[in-house]
Amino acid sequence: MRRLLEVVPNLWICDLARSQLQTRAALVVGEKRAVVWDSLTKPEDAAPLLEALDGKPYYVVYSHAHWDHIGGTAGFDQGRLGVIGHADCLRRFKDELPRTLQRMQLPEMGEWLSVRLVPPNIAFASRLSLYLGGVTLHLHHLPGHSADSIVGWIPEWGVLLGGDALEDPVPVVNNARHVAGWLAALESWQNIEGLTRAISSHGSFEGRESLDATVAYLRALSGDRQFNLPRKLDDFYRETHQKNLIVVDGGLALNE
Repeated sequence: MRRLLEVVPNLWICDLARSQLQTRAALVVGEKRAVVWDSLTKPEDAAPLLEALDGKPYYVVYSHAHWDHIGGTAGFDQGRLGVIGHADCLRRFKDELPRTLQRMQLPEMGEWLSVRLVPPNIAFASRLSLYLGGVTLHLHHLPGHSADSIVGWIPEWGVLLGGDALEDPVPVVNNARHVAGWLAALESWQNIEGLTRAISSHGSFEGRESLDATVAYLRALSGDRQFNLPRKLDDFYRETHQKNLIVVDGGLALNE
């Protein structure tokens, strides 16, 4: 099931709920151009986003190169499509993602046969600004959840698009070496004047909840371990929390 919701004027989110999978795309619509922030999992997931675009030129931006954020891009018009990602995101399309998709497309996993990888054709290293007409999306590299993770800042609306750099109640930590820089970067975002809404790809899109919750978790993970977690965590987040402890305590770097 895919649900499209306008959270502020000209900013839409598209929530996907499929069995155990829940993820989110966003659509930023300017006067001249739009941005699709992540494309969900399959080409058919593009349908509600295309309808909302209503023929307006657009970019697709990848928050990072995990399969649940990039699989829908083949559902968009490929003619002159600009696909944007960090330089490390492009690298992952050359090696890691083809192997991941090959495993997902084994005969017993037939539901993923429609997925075709569409790599970025515009890559950046640190920052990139997209002027859409009346609104600007500033892309910032923020390694943490993965080495290629980015966030998107919309100053006119006070909105931070977090991808998987933000997640509540528990972010996924894949590399112990990233935690300190990840935390410092998010603490800087907490102090940005005018930031009123932080939208994560898995979790909250109301207010700053996902930003503040992720900062609090990473502080506890790298400090006193006094976690303020909900009493009832679903299996995924309970297992993720335990894995995060193992990654940090062991100084591990998992496959991101």
